[in-house]
Amino acid sequence: MTHRLNLILLSLALLFGLPYYWYLIDNSGANLPAKPITIGQLRSLAASLPGQAPAAVQLEWAAHRRVPGNIMVAGAGIKRKLVGYMAFRLPVPGGKPIMIDSGITADDGSAMEVEHHFGDAQARIERALDEAGLILVTHEHLDHLGALVRHGGPALMQTARLNAAQLPPSPWAAKLPWQDTPPLARLTNGAPFAVAPGVVVIPAPDSHTPGSQMIYVHLSDGREVLFAGDVSSFAQNWMELRGRSRALQAWLVPENRAEVFAWLKTIQAWKVQAPDLIVLPGHDIEWIVDPLNKTGVIGGFSPPAA
Repeated sequence: MTHRLNLILLSLALLFGLPYYWYLIDNSGANLPAKPITIGQLRSLAASLPGQAPAAVQLEWAAHRRVPGNIMVAGAGIKRKLVGYMAFRLPVPGGKPIMIDSGITADDGSAMEVEHHFGDAQARIERALDEAGLILVTHEHLDHLGALVRHGGPALMQTARLNAAQLPPSPWAAKLPWQDTPPLARLTNGAPFAVAPGVVVIPAPDSHTPGSQMIYVHLSDGREVLFAGDVSSFAQNWMELRGRSRALQAWLVPENRAEVFAWLKTIQAWKVQAPDLIVLPGHDIEWIVDPLNKTGVIGGFSPPAA
């Protein structure tokens, strides 16, 4: 009887334990090297365009939900993590601000089953989009580009600079609710390049999404900031070299696991080269606003700099 029970328990452990490990805990896949891009190259590009660099990083928090940690960071445990949906504003003294990502609308938040949507914050994000001199997005998912697509008309979309994979017929972009003819692509997916004084786009194509990119900003006071988007949704992704779970990749958000790991290694390398580099993950709102992490991010969009 005991032998038979042991066989049953072993069979159940294999039946349920192995899939659980594979889909939620296993962290293998980091078989590509870091990218051959240095902080020195990013600094040179940031300084290559004349003019006033952004002075600060401001954040609006439009919505959030909670998911088990293993989903967003493989092997992180079952304790739920707060997933924030947000947008960033970079005030430029004497000029128009720069926006990064666009928050999430109430309808889209409902579709993504957010727990709380902050309508006033999203309204401030959309006003900031209208006032911006340049709009960039880290990738073409609904919770980063969707609110811009819903809110924007032809004039606003000319302020946005998107790469070809962030536009139809690219698969994720094609799912977005375009109200007008999508604009032409104005960014490339090659080597990093400057788009404004102090601001460098780092294409990361075919990683998290076909149109993924990170954004490096050298602020006017000398601080360096990397907007990682969902290449690193949470700080643990890049700090511990832990990707998202295979469950998320297999059933909800397919991505190129090897490429994502290569970029996570690259972020680690940049942090070694520039220990004061501030890395802002795409959804880790608690980490970003925690004073202990000294991100310097200002909560709320203040009026444009004079």
